[in-house]
Amino acid sequence: MTTEEIAPAAELLLSIVIPLFDEEENLRPLLAEIEAALPSIPARVEVIAVDDGSRDGSWRLLQELASTRPWLRALRFLSNRGQTAAMSAGIAAARGDLVAFLDADLQNDPADVGKLLQPILAGQADVVCGWRVQRKDNPWTRTLPSAIANYVMRRSLGFKVHDVGCTLKVFRRRYIEDVALFGEMHRFLPSYAKEQGARVTELPVSHRPRHAGTSKYGLERVGKVLIDLLTVKMLNQYGASPAYLFGKVALLFFTLGTAAFGLVAYRAFVLGHVESTPMIFIMTLLYIAALLSLMSGLLAELNMRVLHHVGGQRSYKIVESLGFVDERGGER
Repeated sequence: MTTEEIAPAAELLLSIVIPLFDEEENLRPLLAEIEAALPSIPARVEVIAVDDGSRDGSWRLLQELASTRPWLRALRFLSNRGQTAAMSAGIAAARGDLVAFLDADLQNDPADVGKLLQPILAGQADVVCGWRVQRKDNPWTRTLPSAIANYVMRRSLGFKVHDVGCTLKVFRRRYIEDVALFGEMHRFLPSYAKEQGARVTELPVSHRPRHAGTSKYGLERVGKVLIDLLTVKMLNQYGASPAYLFGKVALLFFTLGTAAFGLVAYRAFVLGHVESTPMIFIMTLLYIAALLSLMSGLLAELNMRVLHHVGGQRSYKIVESLGFVDERGGER
């Protein structure tokens, strides 16, 4: 550990990113709680609220609240693009050495942010995840599906975090600033950071029932999370060279096809059975599958190289902002 890795707390800037959608009723008490927690957070703080196309008065209220809070900045999307897009925009806008994420529904306690910072400031971790040990959600529609999803993700990714879905997390920005987030992939940020070499740990945090507004989560997200899990699994293991994955599949099909060919040849030249057999069709099909897998791998490899060279595509459009200064020195 070098002195450059951990700056003094007085010099650190923590960016707290808050994605929100139709949370007008919760914003004022949330920012009041954050303001009360600021003295206990051992770093300078900026808060970036990302309005994900709210249809209520969330943006108007943010404008009012930001006028008296210099530490509050905000972005507004043209339309609702989802929590992942909002968190991605927050990461891009963050100026801090550290980036924390916090839900806007008051179920997370802002006072826990300071606790999650401690292992990072002590040089023991680069990512600290909140663990909602005692969740206050509906046990059948939220807690049970979440527990199953967490188990599947831990087993699939070899990842030991108990509560992947908890938004309350703190990261060293350098481990997540270049990640491209789509779908529901925000929950896999710790796994991505771990693949970049980050030390990941978790701490128990408070969890409170929602008192206002409506939950944006439901059982329909389970399918999306499973699809994203497959994507993350592939990107973690084969993101740098997807041709290796498709090459393995091609080799498997080729091996099976060769085994089928050997069986057909044995029947024809040793047993003298030259009549038509379904094994000939299976052999041909396996060889075609091997060729298609190999070609798919080459195409995926070319796509990844284009992505690495071009990139820059965003899944959201920012139409208004508060507290940001453009290149000419004026506020945007």
